Amino acid sequence: MSHPSAIRNVSFVGHPSTGKTTLVDALAFQIGANARKGSPQDGTSLCDTEPEEQSRHHTLQLSVVSAEHDGKDWTLMDTPGYPEFIAQAQAAIWASDLVVGVVSCASGASFNLRTKMLLAGRIGRGRAIVLTHLDGENADFDTLVYDLRDRLGEICVPVLLPNESGSGFNKVERTFLHPDSEWNQRLKDRVMDACTDEDLMMTYLDDGKLTEEQLEKEMPHAIADGTLIPVLVCNPVSGEGVEEVYTFLKRFGPSPESGLVKDEEGNAVSLDPSGSLSGTVFATLADPHVGRICLARIHAGTITHSSHLGLADGEGDEKVGGVFRMVGKKHENLETGTPGEIVAFSKVEKLPTWAHFSQAGSPGAKMEVPSAPNPMVALAVEPKSRADEQKIGEALHKLVAEDPSLTMEQTTDTHEMVLHGMSDLHLQVLFERLSRRYGVEVTTHLPLISYRQTISKAVEAHHRHKKQSGGKGQFGECYLRLRPGIANDPVRFIDNVVGGAIPRNLIPAVEKGIREVCAKGILARGEVMGVEVELYDGKFHAVDSDEASFKSAGAKAFREGFKSARPVMLEPLVRVEIHVPSEDAGAIFSDLTSHRRGHVIDQQTEAGGAITMIVAEVPKALMQTYHRDLNSTTKGEGTWSMSFARFAPVPMSEQKKILAAQGEALIET
Repeated sequence: MSHPSAIRNVSFVGHPSTGKTTLVDALAFQIGANARKGSPQDGTSLCDTEPEEQSRHHTLQLSVVSAEHDGKDWTLMDTPGYPEFIAQAQAAIWASDLVVGVVSCASGASFNLRTKMLLAGRIGRGRAIVLTHLDGENADFDTLVYDLRDRLGEICVPVLLPNESGSGFNKVERTFLHPDSEWNQRLKDRVMDACTDEDLMMTYLDDGKLTEEQLEKEMPHAIADGTLIPVLVCNPVSGEGVEEVYTFLKRFGPSPESGLVKDEEGNAVSLDPSGSLSGTVFATLADPHVGRICLARIHAGTITHSSHLGLADGEGDEKVGGVFRMVGKKHENLETGTPGEIVAFSKVEKLPTWAHFSQAGSPGAKMEVPSAPNPMVALAVEPKSRADEQKIGEALHKLVAEDPSLTMEQTTDTHEMVLHGMSDLHLQVLFERLSRRYGVEVTTHLPLISYRQTISKAVEAHHRHKKQSGGKGQFGECYLRLRPGIANDPVRFIDNVVGGAIPRNLIPAVEKGIREVCAKGILARGEVMGVEVELYDGKFHAVDSDEASFKSAGAKAFREGFKSARPVMLEPLVRVEIHVPSEDAGAIFSDLTSHRRGHVIDQQTEAGGAITMIVAEVPKALMQTYHRDLNSTTKGEGTWSMSFARFAPVPMSEQKKILAAQGEALIET
């Protein structure tokens, strides 16, 4: 059992190729989690263990390395750098007490890195920066620090200084030991901004002096409170500065005590190991031997291998299959998991990612958790082999359960199985895992767009259905009025038959026939909507009239009336929210309005003007491959989200193209 003050939960975030995983491997070796220092480049990394990661030499999923060392209980979390795997980074940021942004001196502070650090700040996590690749030819420490201060704020202050930039870099020293450095005074000012010792504050205001002991005592508070983002330096490949980074994290890294967890109502949750069990599953993993693994942070109480867990609302009862810590892909059994610790457990199937759990049958605390990012890329999938039709659904459900940013749906109107992810790469990795783990190969294509149809003028329509072929015949006659209804509303059927022109028991058949036609579409594929249809008259035969006759008469009358009512195709519009570096905003605006028939609703700047948010309504058909263009324009730094807005009329020129593509004849009006 670890005391909360001895726990160090640290997540590492950043852009790809910054040395993030190499740094985690170096620190994992430092804390004794690995007998040798692993490397992603030679396939020995403790973190990058999936074949998809090893082939690309890039992290593609959250990896957790836990160990006890030097009186501390360490959990290091490595996250993917690619923006499309942001859900994995969100999980690690939420579960940690300190978020370390890794920045390469070769590329600087990317938009991707800034986004993650801003998220960490918004949810109250301590933050730090580690600079890597300072030995590069064009590296310049001071220039990069000033850039960080411009992009993340003046709270960024070096606490470790390199002896020099470039090939001569081989040593780091604490800023405090360099009283003539401009950073020394800035560091003391930022630390004292969080000071709660009034006597010390008055002394500092009087003479501007702090002892080393005073500075170091106050520094953890400044990091936890967000008044200081310490900037550190190391070369994780050669090892320079790794020891100093480790020592800093050990001495000054926030612990679970630094910022007590609060429930949804804002009440602090006591870090009491003897209290009622409360925790949150922040990630799920699939293990070929153990099965489904839940990664969880314990908020209160104690979890053991004999615990029975349920949802925090009291529902469910499942016994855990074991409690352990993750060391990359390896597992180390634990006797208990206590408040502030990050643990793993197995054999619990009914706790999805972001589920709050408690002891079975007992209520537990519920916390605010991040919303899953909206997936922006969709592909319809089909198994290559008929033999895989039964396996594909279950296999995909298991893979989707591991990643909240992946969703799967079976469309009702186009009858396709559609997967939604964050990018082409995101879905490509999914398909590789589908093949490797479950032996299922798929073919893919862009999903069909679900169009709708309506009318633009009022008409009357009539149809007599009559068949006589010996014996009992069929007879039904309907008179309809069609008129435009409320936009985007379902078809409204109005019964205005009087005088028994159509028997009451046969009128539902008329409505059924009309609605079946509306569901299939008339111009092309796509439901009819926004139409009022009034049945106002008809005729029947005492012998030959039945439900089938009036169903047919109603359907044909509606179809004929629809064709003469100036029919219009409706296309789905989506509301898109795009966040891009402000220097790219003009190109994005122009593309939306000039090439995608979009209408910009709102435009604002964020993060001191560095980021521009654009909100627009755009035809869904023109956004299916938008992620590629956005990545190209913003060099991979733009992000966007999309949600359905409404259906709107398609311009006639586009309508002709759509109908031609569907092999249907346009109804000229």
